Amino acid sequence: MSEVQSGLGNKLENVFLAILRVVILVVLALSLVAAVALGVWAVKDMGASPTPYKSEAVDNKALIQELKKSLESAPAASQPAPQKPNSSKGGKAENKALEEELGKQLKVVSDFLSKFEKNLNNPDGFKADLRKKANTLALEPQSEASVLAYAKGQTDLFSLALADPEIIAILKKKDDDAFGNYFSAAVDIYPDFFERQAESRKEFEAEESARVLGAKAGAMMKLSIAGGMFGTFLLISLILVLVKIERNLRVRPV
Repeated sequence: MSEVQSGLGNKLENVFLAILRVVILVVLALSLVAAVALGVWAVKDMGASPTPYKSEAVDNKALIQELKKSLESAPAASQPAPQKPNSSKGGKAENKALEEELGKQLKVVSDFLSKFEKNLNNPDGFKADLRKKANTLALEPQSEASVLAYAKGQTDLFSLALADPEIIAILKKKDDDAFGNYFSAAVDIYPDFFERQAESRKEFEAEESARVLGAKAGAMMKLSIAGGMFGTFLLISLILVLVKIERNLRVRPV
């Protein structure tokens, strides 16, 4: 009876060890795969960098359509106050190409106003304000090429908004309030577009900075978990080896 019991005990022990071996192998494989996957993911997150902001291209024709709509039904508005001269040029050396564009813009504006028997009260102040906006609202204010591109776009818009015979004919039928409203909108619509771009860029860059910081913080956590998984892999491997040794050293019944 004792031999039967002993044989049954050995069989149960063998079954238990076989099941344990399978479980250990499964857990071993899963821990190794998880450690590798988390490690790769963590390394990827550690190298995260902000996505460059892609500026929206200004569409002068679309801006002109907005101005034309303002002629249809615009609330009464007084003509904007004269610009005051800006004695500071922000410490930048004179950009001759920029000054040429500003001269073109001033001429378009002056020609437009002359058609309605009006003049700029302070041409130098108006030009200084155009210069300041070009130097601050350009997509890359430190780049003369970017500043010049901004200025050329402003010149193009003035030509479309203030030299269009159709628009001039409509304005001649309007009162002074409508004229002042249109002129103010024509002067402001282009820089307003770039101001919105600057705000969008700040928000986008802040979000990207937060995303990168979060990714790098998460990467450290993933590395810690991956290290734990790899430690588990080593521990289970050791257990598996010990179980194998134990089975080989067991005395089998004759």
